Amino acid sequence: MVFLADDELRILDVNARTCEVLGYSREELLSRRIPDIRDPSTPFDHESHLHPLVRTGLLQFRTRYRRKDGTTFPVEVHVHVERAGERPLFHGIVHDISERQRAEEALRASEARFRAAFDGATIGMVLLDGDGRVVEMNRAMQTMVGYGEESLGTTSQDYVHPDEREAAREEFRRLRTGRIREIDGYRRYCRKDGSILDARLRVRALTDGDGAFQYALGMVEDITDRRRMEAQLRLADRMASVGTLAAGVAHEINNPLAFVLANLEYAIRELSRDGRLPDVVAALEEAREGGTRVREIVRDLKTFSRPDDTTREPLDVGRVLRSALSLAGAELSARAQLEVDLLPTPPVLASEHRLGQVFLNLLINASQAIPEGHPGEHRVRVSSGVHYDGRIRVEVKDDGAGIPPEIRSRIFDPFFTTKPVGVGTGLGLSICHGIVVALGGEITVDSTVGSGSTFRVFLPAAPTEQQPRPTPVSSTPSRRARVMVVDDEPLVCRAVQRILSPPHEVHASGSGRDALEALRADPTYDLVLCDLMMPEMSGMDLHEAVARRAPELAARFVFFTGGAFTAGARDFLSRVGNERVEKPFEPAALRELVIRLLRSAPSP
Repeated sequence: MVFLADDELRILDVNARTCEVLGYSREELLSRRIPDIRDPSTPFDHESHLHPLVRTGLLQFRTRYRRKDGTTFPVEVHVHVERAGERPLFHGIVHDISERQRAEEALRASEARFRAAFDGATIGMVLLDGDGRVVEMNRAMQTMVGYGEESLGTTSQDYVHPDEREAAREEFRRLRTGRIREIDGYRRYCRKDGSILDARLRVRALTDGDGAFQYALGMVEDITDRRRMEAQLRLADRMASVGTLAAGVAHEINNPLAFVLANLEYAIRELSRDGRLPDVVAALEEAREGGTRVREIVRDLKTFSRPDDTTREPLDVGRVLRSALSLAGAELSARAQLEVDLLPTPPVLASEHRLGQVFLNLLINASQAIPEGHPGEHRVRVSSGVHYDGRIRVEVKDDGAGIPPEIRSRIFDPFFTTKPVGVGTGLGLSICHGIVVALGGEITVDSTVGSGSTFRVFLPAAPTEQQPRPTPVSSTPSRRARVMVVDDEPLVCRAVQRILSPPHEVHASGSGRDALEALRADPTYDLVLCDLMMPEMSGMDLHEAVARRAPELAARFVFFTGGAFTAGARDFLSRVGNERVEKPFEPAALRELVIRLLRSAPSP
């Protein structure tokens, strides 16, 4: 539309298109002023437009016009001034911008939706140009990597882990050149604070109508915690498998070890009576010492083979520490000299497995803080004693690398680790902290970079009523008893017969079924020493079968255990409350147990 108007904005001339668009005849328009065809609801200050127009000769603005039928529409007006004598004339070219405005509004709405989706997405999103430079990075992505506005203009590869950077560049080149349609996989990124982000990545190319590359849109999902949880589950699965294997191995070793040690004790006792064959006695005593050492190794192994054991009992901290030192000995000796100073302490109320796990983890951490190759130049000191406030104190001190101050407050956080990938999951100290706090204790650390670290564990002493009070037992039997030994290992049965005879009458049975028949025929046994885990009919099954007909005899059962506990076996032992004896047993301790039980129970 083309207008010609004077300085009072009277319309002097129009073209045909103007009449067509506005719905007026030429004569109708020539009798009107420009303000008459404007939408009256649209504010417009003619004076503020006329002054700059007269001064510069050019003006461009947007407004709305009104047709003859009353409908309105947006227009863009371009005006220039032409001098005709002393009075100016205004030439106006007006474009109907209804379609353009609708397109602009649609574009703005589309951009608003994109912005809402882009910035509001819970996964990281990044828009890259053809050179891989960051054009846009949403808030989720900024939070993931720790960078804000400074990320614009950088390349996406700047955030990729150095080990994967070259592969990332090659993948982006292939995407940009159309050799692949998208990138789909996993990638590690370096956060601003230096930590590593594990991510699931998908990148797609955005092209124009001709298929030419315009941008790449990357979607990044933080799977760091998921990866760590997977690592934790794998570790837990391995530990459970190792624990099961350890318990099984301990059981298989303890059975033969029980009769080996018992028979060595018997042979030494018999040969020592008359002072005969001193060299043979000495050799047997050495063999017994070796067997005792094997027993202690197996006992230490059993301590760490019950991951679900939460039973609390009065424990000697020194004994649990010695077990942990035994298991960590090889790791420690390769890196440092070990100094041990364990003073007597009151018992603590704890699970032996869980407390041992704390000490073992601290010992392994201490060794790993020291480089290999020069064990004579380094020290790891382990000590225990009673703190001034009455708590039991355990201290593990190394002279290794130390812990930087900026991360010291995070070492007990789950999944936090400074160890290389594959060496640690960042769960050890967190688990230790949880165990100690659950016991009512405290774990602290002092550390200096380059000088080493000192971890201290403080635990409350067990209540006085919980502390065991050993009761001396006379070695002289109060009466001759009839004892049934039930074990699927014949040599264990013979060893027990030798230990308890001749003061007692001892009968042996090699299976639960044979023992059940014998006990049904003669329920007058004073004691039944029964292996807990046997094939076909276990000690638990035998006890329950006897309890149905002779509950007083079932109460006189004593169970032998070799270390392989099922959940059902642990529940059974806690439910029935019968005495139990760990294999391999000390002959003297077994004799004393029999004497004590006979004195506390009436004759059948």
